[in-house]
Amino acid sequence: MPVIAGFDIAAWNQPADQTGGDYYDWQPLPDGRVLVALADVTGHGIGPALLAAVCRAYARTNFTVDDGLLDAMTRINASLSGDLKEGRFVTFVAAICTPGNSRVELLSAGHGPLFFYTLRHDRFDAMKAHGMPLGISSSLVTDPPQMLELDLGDMLVLATDGFFEWENPQGEQFGVARLEATIRASRERPASKIIAALYSAVIAFSKGTPQKDDLTAIIIKRT
Repeated sequence: MPVIAGFDIAAWNQPADQTGGDYYDWQPLPDGRVLVALADVTGHGIGPALLAAVCRAYARTNFTVDDGLLDAMTRINASLSGDLKEGRFVTFVAAICTPGNSRVELLSAGHGPLFFYTLRHDRFDAMKAHGMPLGISSSLVTDPPQMLELDLGDMLVLATDGFFEWENPQGEQFGVARLEATIRASRERPASKIIAALYSAVIAFSKGTPQKDDLTAIIIKRT
């Protein structure tokens, strides 16, 4: 992961099969900012993995220093909509961090909930996606990007639904509340250790049930 002054960033992925439809990526921009992205293609396995690779290629090409998140996401959506069959789509969230700056720009196409933890108030805000997933329509339908102000210890947590929906033998899902409680209990630790704690928690909760969906998480923590 990139080293960005004022931030501790970690990401992790574990597919449900040998290949998966989730991915995370980061991209240094020419002006010194860094873009961090997470995507989830419907399904898992070889087909979604190929589509995830295509999505990553479009994202790498379209995110530039001259354009904001909205313009870039609009072009990525237009390209993907011609590649995806009916019933397929991609949830995609991107965040831009500026070294030494406490603000993070965020835009989510269908990916949610997004978790923003503020240390001062010991509070989670679960935010909805700003727009529709990519590939559903040739025209991107979305609200503008959101600006978050991160103080010391605040975190932006991006995770795919493989975490929330993993069931134990009784059919109960891990859920959002347990995810938040795990992150809160680990809030003083580095970002990579928080993700490790989250994975350990979902494994303990599942009590041996098989992983049925890909797991991907990104934590952006203000230091």
